Parts: sequence; C-alpha cells; structure tokens
Amino acid sequence: MAKKAYRVRNWKDYNKSLVQRGSLTFWFSTEVINNWKREEKDNSHGNQKYSNMVIVCGLTLRQLFRLTLRATEGMMNSLIELMKLPVCAPNYSTLCRRGKRLKINLGVKKTLHSRHILVDSTGVQVIGEGEWKKLRHGESRHQLWRKLHIAMDADNQTILAATMTESVRLDGNYLPELIDQIDSLIDQITGDGAYDKKNCYEKAYERNAKPVFPPQRDACIQRNKHKKNPALEARDKTIKQIGRGQDREEQLKNWKQTNNYHRRSLIETMMSRMKTIFGDQMRSRTFENQRTDLLIRCYAINKINSLGLPMSEAI
Repeated sequence: MAKKAYRVRNWKDYNKSLVQRGSLTFWFSTEVINNWKREEKDNSHGNQKYSNMVIVCGLTLRQLFRLTLRATEGMMNSLIELMKLPVCAPNYSTLCRRGKRLKINLGVKKTLHSRHILVDSTGVQVIGEGEWKKLRHGESRHQLWRKLHIAMDADNQTILAATMTESVRLDGNYLPELIDQIDSLIDQITGDGAYDKKNCYEKAYERNAKPVFPPQRDACIQRNKHKKNPALEARDKTIKQIGRGQDREEQLKNWKQTNNYHRRSLIETMMSRMKTIFGDQMRSRTFENQRTDLLIRCYAINKINSLGLPMSEAI
C-alpha cells in the first residue's frame, strides 16, 4: 500500500514563521531588555548583576548560532551597540558560571484540557569527531554521549518536560521524573517498548492516565491473581489483546491503530528538527552546563513553535 502524500495548507503563515526564526529581535526581545538587571535578591549566590532572562537569552543565541561563549559575549555586545542600549552584556565567564545552576522555564502555557503525552529520548554527542576523521581512521573510544529524555504534548508539539542523563541510563527509569514536571491533567501517555516497565505503569495509574506502551514479545500476565497490582491491569489487558501467537504482528498493528500509537512519530520528528537546528553535539564540558544546553534547546524549540507550525492535509 502506497504512503499517503501530504501538503501544507497554511504555507503563507508557516513561511512567515520560518523567516521570523532568524530575526535577532525575536530572540533579543524588548522583554529581555526591560528585564536586564536582576531585581530579586539571592543572598546564596552573592550580588548578581544580570537577570536570569538575560542569561537565558545569551545561552539561547549561543545554541542557535553554534557559538563559543566568547563569541556569544561579542554578539550580545554588538547587538547592544547597534540598538544603542545603556547596558552591557554579561561576559563569557558569567554565562558559564550562571549556566551551571540556571533554572530553565520551558514556557509551557497552562491548560484545563487533558494532554496526550509522548515520551522518548535521544543521544547527543559531547566531544565528537568529524565525519572525515571517522572515515579515515575509525571511531575512537573517547566519545562521550548524553541522553535527553523528553515529554511532549501530542496536540501542539510543546515540550512539557525534559531531563538529561548519562547515555547508559534506561529510558523507562526516567518517565516518572518527566511526568512529575507536568502539572496539567493527562489523558494518555505513549512511549515505545522501553517504557514497558512497572514504574511507568504505576506513574500512569497515579495520574489517572492511559498507558500505551507495547509489551515485550515474551511478556506475561501477572501470575499472582490474589495480590495483583492495579497499575498493571492495563498491561495485562494489552498482552491479552496482542497475544503471543502467529498473528501477533497483525494484532499489534491493530492495537497501535486503536490507541493512536503512531502519533509517537511526532516526538521523533521534533527530535530530528532539534538536531537539524542545533546540531547533534554540545560544546560545554561540565555535566551541569551540558544539562543547561539541552534544556535551552527545548526552550528554543517551544519558542519557535509559538511562531506557527505547518498544518498538513492528505492530497
């Protein structure tokens, strides 16, 4: 069966949003300028000159244009000079130091509606090698990777929660942490087989959400009928629906269609967009700054989405 072809039906508006992404005044906004100085006092970290909004702005510019910290300081000073503003930019050491403990607000708008949450993770290289070096000499053992775990709203593609871990950490172990960051109602949580874990079902049960995780091929129904975990009843139901016989693949396909499992491709597309815009490597050396780098990217993706997304229809 041939794949359906789609076209963008709001191309005029979407084209404007694509152009607006490159506007420096969109990122270096009036809101940032009006909140340049730090008003709130924080005795635990001394007398800080710049607001968190300014630091976020600088680090966002760094990620967007793939700059070093010194080049970021230079860009901010250049913008200040062109706009004739009576302020000065934070220097590169301030950006680095403040970035370690920076709290990133992803800019999620509150809603009274229940959300369909998509969860997934992707790897990001810290200190990488060029493709030419890999081709000529092979990969070395000194590559370092981090894993970015994300929870996204399936309806508006907003990143609702994110966390960074070492690359060896299992996806399913961090679903509860992601869900705890979401303060709205949740209708459904969808993830791949990596989330077919007891703690994931328990967190979904706790939030009164429908868990949609395909069980492993050799998955079994709870054996102890007298002490069943109510959180795993949804998993038992899924195992019964899919079965373990020769028609398992067909039953699995039907189960995915019934539960809108294929919407999970939206989060994979978003991660692809993120790597296209920011690259698949990070410059920062410390774990804390690497975490901030990835959360800044999530914040920037949400800000880009606010400009407008394509609306597609089948041809």
